[in-house]
Parts: sequence; structure tokens; C-alpha cells
Amino acid sequence: MSSFVNIDGDINFFYEDSGTDGLDPSDYTTMVLIHGLGFNGAVFRKLFPFGPSHNYRIVSLYRRGYAPSSPWTEEEVALFSSSDLEDGKKFIRLAGLQITRFLLGFAASQGIPKYDKEKKTGGIVLNGWSLGTFYSQAVLSVLDSLTTEELGQLETYLWAILYYDPPTPPFGMPPPSHAQAQSVQWFHLATVSERWEAFKKWCTNYYVHPNPHSHDLADLNFNEPDEDSPASLSGLPEDELEQMSSLEMFAAHDQSPFTINPEAFRFATRQALFNVGMARYLPKVKIRIICGTKGLGLFIFFVNEMERALKDPSSVFGEDAERAREFKVVRLDRGNHFVFWDEPNWALDQFIACLED
Repeated sequence: MSSFVNIDGDINFFYEDSGTDGLDPSDYTTMVLIHGLGFNGAVFRKLFPFGPSHNYRIVSLYRRGYAPSSPWTEEEVALFSSSDLEDGKKFIRLAGLQITRFLLGFAASQGIPKYDKEKKTGGIVLNGWSLGTFYSQAVLSVLDSLTTEELGQLETYLWAILYYDPPTPPFGMPPPSHAQAQSVQWFHLATVSERWEAFKKWCTNYYVHPNPHSHDLADLNFNEPDEDSPASLSGLPEDELEQMSSLEMFAAHDQSPFTINPEAFRFATRQALFNVGMARYLPKVKIRIICGTKGLGLFIFFVNEMERALKDPSSVFGEDAERAREFKVVRLDRGNHFVFWDEPNWALDQFIACLED
């Protein structure tokens, strides 16, 4: 099933929904997924059949610009096309407030169960994937901008945020200095079609790492795909791939990580995770930063750096970063960037299991 949530009068967010069949209507949990660059919400459809066995309702949000959700306005595009620091901060705030209002609008319109702290059921788990992790991160960074009523409503529903395979730019994280980090060659190709084809191969392949747990860049594979493992989506007919992707958004409006001032992203990350004052809002929200150990070395590098930031935030995110929110890093024992496509039942098991401790 699918529908829209309207926010702020003229913005419509489209979503696909596994529905409530097979769920306990009094205490099911809702997992809202946010897609990444170039791929729309249809990329999560394979998860839908496995929600009922966990009493989970699976909702896949289509971000702004990914039809049939509302396009970005010219004024909004100007913000995320700008390298000005204040413009970047304005866009991140805007994005965070809009996702928050989608969550509240969905909860109200669907009458979903509120979070039960004793049973640990109900409520919303927000699960961002790839570039989508920026939008879930933005929610945490704007909590002080919510009205008292909005914050109170959010506290009754949102109890966990998952980040699966976050990229470094939208978090303002300095890229790895190792020469292998230059593997993102697709961004510099001449035409959009060339960049799209290279990007798909880059992010859908499997990679074998000498040691994904060592925190040593030399033990990470940034470049060479595993020739023995077929890439995700490799057998997908072209017409089906087109239904779950947007070349237009890949080519232009979803390039904010490469145009927004990196300090705006670092500021938002500090606000979301490394600011004691901000951590007083939703203080008990569970945060899990997850990667598959058969995915790109760049994503494993990110979680390694986040473990370092847990001990010394300023060494990663600047002198204003301080120990504030608790979060955990989770490395799956297998899985690449598209683990939810290749192994949807197992992937959903892992997403839920990492919240149980």
C-alpha cells in the first residue's frame, strides 16, 4: 500500500507501506526507512514481507525530489547548492524539520501504537541508509527547533535511530588520507550516464577486506570488488531498476554532500551526537551506526572513526565536539551496501537485534 503525508501545507511526502496485516494492532513497531542517492523508496520493498514475523510495520519514505514526493523549490535548491556556511546550516535545519514532521504526521494519520518503554514495543525506529543517514541525523540536530508540542509528540514515538552505511561527506567527517580513498572516481566522469553506471557498480559490489575490525586503513579494501560474488541488482531487469531509481536526482539535486560547506555538516553532527545541551532532548533514544563487513571500505572507515569519536569526539569533529549521546557501532558479520536487497529477512533480523541490548 502507499499514500502521502502532507506537511507545512504544500509539501507532500510519498511513502510505501507494508501495512498492518499480521500485526498486533495494539503494540506493533513502525520502522521508517530513508533511501540514499539515486535510489528511491522502492529499493526497500523486499523487506515488506518479513515485517509481520517481528510485529514490525515497514514504511519506505520517498525523499523530497523523488517523485511522487514534492520536488524541492528553487529557494531550497539554492540553499543546498551554496557553499556558504549559513546556507548549509539552513538547509540541514529545513531537512531535519521536514522529516520530523513527516514522522509526526504519519503517526497521527495512521494512529500507530506509541512506544511502550516497559515492553519495548510500538513507536518508531528511524532507519537511514547511505545518503539517507544524513536526513535521520538532521532530525537529531534540530530538536531544539521543535515546538514544545512537537517535541512532546516525538518523544512518545521516536525511540531509536539506525544509520546503515553512512558516507563521510554528509557528516562533515574528514575523508581517509590513505591513497585508496581516491576510489570514488565515478564522481569525476564526464557524463551523467557514465557516472551513474560507475556509481551503481561501485556501491552494489561486494568487497573482501583483510581485517574489517582492525581500524587500520591498510586492512580495508576501497577499490577491488570480489569477483566471486555477483553485485547486488546484477540480475534485475532494466525496467525494474528504472522504477526504483532517479537519474535526475542523482545528477543534480541530490549532490548536496559535494556542495554544502563541510563545516555545516560538522556543526550538525556535533549538534546531533556531540553536544551535551542537545542530548537533553530525547535523552534515551537508541542510536546504532551499522555497516556490512562485505561492503565498501569507505563505510567501514566511517564506523571505525565513529568508534574513535566515542572516546575523543574533538579528534574527529573539532574542538566543540564533546561526549554527549551514547551510541553503539555494529558490524554485521556479512552483507554489503544492499544487504536489505540481497538478504532482506536476515537484514531485518540484524536491524532489530542490534536494538535489543
